[in-house]
Amino acid sequence: MKELIAIAALFLVVPAWASAGNADKPVEGQVYLFVGPIATTYVGPAPNWGQHINTGLGGEVLFYKGLGVAAEAGYARSGSTYQSVGIGSIDLSYHFINKKHHNQIEPFAIGGTSVYFGNGGYATGFNLGGGVNVWAARHLAVRFEIRDHAHIDPSEFPGRSGFVAFRFGVTVR
Repeated sequence: MKELIAIAALFLVVPAWASAGNADKPVEGQVYLFVGPIATTYVGPAPNWGQHINTGLGGEVLFYKGLGVAAEAGYARSGSTYQSVGIGSIDLSYHFINKKHHNQIEPFAIGGTSVYFGNGGYATGFNLGGGVNVWAARHLAVRFEIRDHAHIDPSEFPGRSGFVAFRFGVTVR
């Protein structure tokens, strides 16, 4: 829990510090929503019934040349409700911003620490992924992303050790 508090403090302090030293360029933020199918990694026999889906929302603050911090809340269901988890994560991100075509295609990489909760317990882990924002308008993009959530304690969430989400959504800045 102390790790999560320290990361949350970092999430709040770093953008403020970066914007103070970079007053001529404002900090840029964006919010995103997503949904998509998941492929789950199981320790034991895999269930073959029910929905396999990841949904959620998140936000990012880009504070220095494409470098940013993000927070995300989501839900992953693979099989029965008993194997569903809520997800909270705090991440670092990097957006490969092309100054010449800034409002068109924006690839990004993202990763950080995650907390998985449900079924009366919780487990910590990490996530790593990447994707692209395809800007359709100045403030609206279509988002495509692949995110790998790993190191879920299988004793807390029976049988599952991680999952890969193939996400589709929208980004607003």
